[in-house]
Amino acid sequence: MSGTQSGGPYGLVPGYVASRSAVGTKTDTPIIETAQSISVISRKQIEDQSALTINQALRYTPSATTEQRGGIGATRFEQFAIRGFNAPLLLDGQVITGDIAASASIDPFRLERVDVVKGPVSTLYGQAGPGGIVNLVSKVPQFTPHGEIFLQGGSFNTVRSGIDVGGPIPGELGKEFAYRFIAGGWEADGSAVTTRVERAFVSPSLTWRPSTDTQLTIIGNYQRDPYAGFYGSLPAVGTVLPRDFGNGVVGRLPVNFYDGDHNYERSDRTQASIGYILDHRFNENLRFHSASRYLYTDGIYRSVTGFSNSRNGALSSGPLLIRTRGGTDANVGAFTSDNNLVANFDTGLFSHTALFGVDYRSLKTDKLSATSLAAPSLNMLAPDYYMNIAFPGFTSDSSITAEQTGLYLQDQIKFDRLVLTLGGRYDFARQFGPTRNLTNGSVTQQDVPAEAFTRRASLLYLFDEGVAPYVSYSEAFEPIVSGRVYDPDLGSAGRIPKPISSRQYEAGIKYQPPGTNILLSAAWFDIRRSNATSPDPNNRDFVVQTGEVGVQGVEFEARANISERLNLVGGFSFLDARNVRNTGTTTNEVTGAQVPLQGLRPTTWPNSTASLFVNYRFNEGSLNGFGIGGGVRYLGPSWGDAANTLKVGSSTLVDLVASYDMQYLHRSLKGYTVQVNIQNLLDQKYVTGCFNYASCFYGMPRTVFATLRYRW
Repeated sequence: MSGTQSGGPYGLVPGYVASRSAVGTKTDTPIIETAQSISVISRKQIEDQSALTINQALRYTPSATTEQRGGIGATRFEQFAIRGFNAPLLLDGQVITGDIAASASIDPFRLERVDVVKGPVSTLYGQAGPGGIVNLVSKVPQFTPHGEIFLQGGSFNTVRSGIDVGGPIPGELGKEFAYRFIAGGWEADGSAVTTRVERAFVSPSLTWRPSTDTQLTIIGNYQRDPYAGFYGSLPAVGTVLPRDFGNGVVGRLPVNFYDGDHNYERSDRTQASIGYILDHRFNENLRFHSASRYLYTDGIYRSVTGFSNSRNGALSSGPLLIRTRGGTDANVGAFTSDNNLVANFDTGLFSHTALFGVDYRSLKTDKLSATSLAAPSLNMLAPDYYMNIAFPGFTSDSSITAEQTGLYLQDQIKFDRLVLTLGGRYDFARQFGPTRNLTNGSVTQQDVPAEAFTRRASLLYLFDEGVAPYVSYSEAFEPIVSGRVYDPDLGSAGRIPKPISSRQYEAGIKYQPPGTNILLSAAWFDIRRSNATSPDPNNRDFVVQTGEVGVQGVEFEARANISERLNLVGGFSFLDARNVRNTGTTTNEVTGAQVPLQGLRPTTWPNSTASLFVNYRFNEGSLNGFGIGGGVRYLGPSWGDAANTLKVGSSTLVDLVASYDMQYLHRSLKGYTVQVNIQNLLDQKYVTGCFNYASCFYGMPRTVFATLRYRW
């Protein structure tokens, strides 16, 4: 059943190599038989690399661009891209959505594993971009007693701790009921001066297993994040490029520079959820899965920043950073539900695994928003972070509901060693609700429906030697909820834009040598994302849907448990992304000229990434009990503005880990381990990317963490 089988599609991953996953098919399928690129980050990899956030857990995943806003986001947002496109985050197969002030965040200590599927997956999950999705898999109760506590400290005055205990309920109830209790805390200084990070959460769960055919798990969570770093940005002139600050001072800003104000900055979030996962097997050939969750998030957001301010652009100089101020109060209530049947049957020579399901999501966001207004400039040579900056006041009050209902069907057909997968899905989406202007009292009603049919087809052949070549085609869609397209038959009203549509062709090969815990995968892909909007040059206040981005790329991943002592993960990716069709223009900030967007490359997308992480544990001799490991991460160059005049350089980072199993020091210390992680060992100063000349982001400096852990 879900979440209980070691090495299964949801359960504990031995070492660094998962053999099965449900993320790409919603069925229990071997990864080598899934005709799409899939990466699984195990619990052990998360711990070995001391990943404090989901972004950090994805650092060694090919084609994943993590920490797009550098180290500044901390616990505030999980922003990352897969194959160049923003990717949605799911928890136990259900989407996690939110608002800038009230976006839910998941602590990695709650997770058993992280499953990543690359490429369009709307045929299974509904609206999403073409890059893929990241599915977080919760730890769930086990019917074997277990326990763990840890304490961690290090850079930025960090103190983190957690507890994870569970097992069968004592007494007769333990035959059918098991529990798990997870809790954690985190307190630290932010990576920018005067900022803070603070978190506390509890996550209890209960499993009822009345028989081997039925299992129901209820998972709750309550979390407080009263401080979550900051969410500002820094100008390119002063980070990527040297800046003339005046008075003979030329150089770059320090890594811990803060563009905000301590008295004004605020990110205060509370989130709570309750959900269930139900699996029932009617017989050997028919299974039912149902999962639902209600997630409530409440947040307060205030920020003073120079983000995207044109006065901090390509020609800026001097000591002053031009800033704006704003903020929102928001609460988000999200209900999600996914229900499906899986049937196994034969038709002559063909074996079928058929999936039929329906899912639903409803996201209601109530938000008070303030119009961004000018704020006092910041002297970057002598910053004052304690100004008395007044909040401008709210100017709008909105209550917007976004709904989606999807019907999906999939058939995995096997003929000898040939696997054909066909899938289709029809989605009905709608976003509606009022927005009140608090200045004049006017109310604007929004009602934007959207429908889409998406398809998927793949063919894979599994050779005896563990080699599996494949080809696949898949689609995705994203509703557009703003703007109108001019239509002469509709006059000034115009029509609702068609959803953004994406399609991908992929060809790849997977290799899993028989009898080993090694999985190698390589893929070539071609993605087209169409129907993006831009201003209509002929009809004011309307948009045209002529934008199309194309991405061609290759990627390779290796995961191996070479022995019980040696684990490794590595890979690389190359992306060739550009605007292949676009009638719009953008401003060259250096010359002031308008240039066409067609043929230019998107911002923040590195053209290449590569990584390798190895961990080795000694089990004999004088080093018995010691472990040593490390990794190298390469982030290729990217463009930092739409006109492709700002080039963000590449970076190479080195990580190191050392551990010791303390039972080899004395048998009374059995279960205790100590571990030290150093990330960015060489303390390289680097920029992860820029959205424009006014919005660039430093990566994290060298960090050192020591962790004491006890398991029983």
